[in-house]
Amino acid sequence: MSSDANRELVERFYQQVVNERRLDAIDELLSEDFVHNGEQRGREGQRRTYEAFFAGFPDLTSEVVEILAAGDEVAVHRRWTGTHEGLFQGVEPTGRRVEFESTAILRLRDGQIAEYRGVVDLLGLMQQLGAAPAVSF
Repeated sequence: MSSDANRELVERFYQQVVNERRLDAIDELLSEDFVHNGEQRGREGQRRTYEAFFAGFPDLTSEVVEILAAGDEVAVHRRWTGTHEGLFQGVEPTGRRVEFESTAILRLRDGQIAEYRGVVDLLGLMQQLGAAPAVSF
């Protein structure tokens, strides 16, 4: 696939899976042996990750801040927003509106996302929920 086609596939993944809550799209867009930061999660493992986020933040959405594609890799910086209305990582619902970011490099193979290497600002998210102390340097 071309770099443009790979970029479009990654954008489609986040639009369908996150913004439209179409977890069935995982079966089409992720490889069966999908790897997340070195851990082979497969499709089901990644589906459970999104289910946990959606349980805690039923209105979670994600938007592209920046996206770049080269060959079989796509780098994407995303901004996520949602309201904490359910249990998340042991934290009871706070009703707080949160915003956090993620940056990742995704590797594609045979028209599917095969690997995710990235970071999510979970510390910032947990601070917004009052579950982690503020950090200053």
